[in-house]
Amino acid sequence: MTDKQYTAEYTPEALEQYAELDSGSQDKILSAIKSFEILGTQYKNINKLDYDLYEIKPRGVRAYFQYDNDRRRIIIVGFITLKKTQEAPKRYMKQAVRNIERYKRSLTDD
Repeated sequence: MTDKQYTAEYTPEALEQYAELDSGSQDKILSAIKSFEILGTQYKNINKLDYDLYEIKPRGVRAYFQYDNDRRRIIIVGFITLKKTQEAPKRYMKQAVRNIERYKRSLTDD
């Protein structure tokens, strides 16, 4: 078994969005995130965006994430959607950041 370079965590919002996707889209995004966990920054389908966000973009699905700087080798997926435009919509990026910030706060509130 291959060691992971990263572990993905998901905000509640991202999990809800994932559940709303059709099974084919779910398979695509889950496979891409699992590949990223193993390959890390060698994975080719990631793009740097504004707001310290990155996106994974496998065949028609987008997932926005940030690296968790406080916990090494963790990425937090904040938003998952179908890819409808060439460029990542700013409103989705901003929502991803809000979701991730809320998720991080919930970790420290325990």
